[in-house]
Amino acid sequence: MVRILIIIAFMCNMLFSDNFHGMGMQMTSNGTGIYYKPGIEWRKNTQILADVGVHFTKHGQSVNSFGLMNGNSSIYLDLSAVLKQELFRTMIAGVFRPIIIIQGGSIADLSTISKINNLGNWRTKYAFGTGIQFYNGRMLNELLLKLYKNPFVDDGNMAFQLAMYWK
Repeated sequence: MVRILIIIAFMCNMLFSDNFHGMGMQMTSNGTGIYYKPGIEWRKNTQILADVGVHFTKHGQSVNSFGLMNGNSSIYLDLSAVLKQELFRTMIAGVFRPIIIIQGGSIADLSTISKINNLGNWRTKYAFGTGIQFYNGRMLNELLLKLYKNPFVDDGNMAFQLAMYWK
């Protein structure tokens, strides 16, 4: 698993060497994710990003006829593309610039990937969100609130994401 992530990060570093890189952390009601976010400038105020990372979930407790059951932890491999649009050319609210995002990709439960089933159980996921970005020195920071649909969780969730980008 670690080898796969290192190979993906190395390939993204070679492909996007002339553009920007980033790291992000996403928090949801049932887990946390850590992501590598390489990207390219598509138009003047539009960027295309890749989200490559892992998402850790902790399912809550449930009660059934056999008693109280503790939830299991799951680890998901998340690969998706993000289209990010900056809403204004200048930072009109002080140092903050509002943005919107559209995200789509695939997510897989790592427990389904084995020697017998190399591909595992991949499902489509998507997200829509809004947030702000601001500079802290030479580092571009971003705060996002996203509504996303994870197929391994029954209902849609809200996610809060903090990301930092550099060249």
